[in-house]
Amino acid sequence: MAKGGTPTPSSIPTANRNERNRKQKLVQRDGWFSRVGYVMDKSAPAHITPQPVGTAVLEAAHIIPFSASKNQPLRSLLSVFAGQDMEMLLTGENINDASNALLLSPTTHRSLGDFEFGLECRDKKYFMRRLLEARLLHTEVKSHMDGEEIYFGQGSNPDIVKPSPLLCNLHLAVGLVLRNSGVAEMISQILQDEDLFNDGNVEGDYWFQVSASLLERKLRAAQVSDESVIDDKMNADTNGNLSVHSHHTLCI
Repeated sequence: MAKGGTPTPSSIPTANRNERNRKQKLVQRDGWFSRVGYVMDKSAPAHITPQPVGTAVLEAAHIIPFSASKNQPLRSLLSVFAGQDMEMLLTGENINDASNALLLSPTTHRSLGDFEFGLECRDKKYFMRRLLEARLLHTEVKSHMDGEEIYFGQGSNPDIVKPSPLLCNLHLAVGLVLRNSGVAEMISQILQDEDLFNDGNVEGDYWFQVSASLLERKLRAAQVSDESVIDDKMNADTNGNLSVHSHHTLCI
């Protein structure tokens, strides 16, 4: 603790230092605005002019949740969706890499986690894909047309790795399955038939759809777990005491 009660870098919990460093890296990559929603970070320098949508404390949002690094069954399920082994990409330091992160406002962060939109990557370009009707979307997401190109690398260090095309397309693929009309009802019918499900007789497209439902539940469970972990982190206050600091950043 520095003189006057100001926390020194060594007194800040490691998780919060890492989160701050991740956000700083994304600001260097993308600038002081979220690329989705055009919301300005409240800590932006005075000469930066906010867009009409306003300001917020932007968050370093995982595309695939941090908890996936601790959940082998979830990684296996994601590998099925991706069509390749995701073990290395979603464990160790890779889960927190800038390639698995977007700089978003809290509102847009939740929209991403709820599969209200996704990013499609084609030919090294990124495109907004709405997964809900416009009337159900938050204003920040609605500010982009479906299919509109989203630009990353607008910051002071555009050489920082951009969002992974694989992870963006994986998140979008899951969202498309979950949002596809008629699929949710079919999943519900299958899961209600416990005998059929438990006997392992669910095959083909049915099994794929059941896997999508299971994946959604695991992703949402991972999101809740991430938020609980962060909520329980203790920050040093100006008096050198510990206080609970609510901060929802380690989810999709």
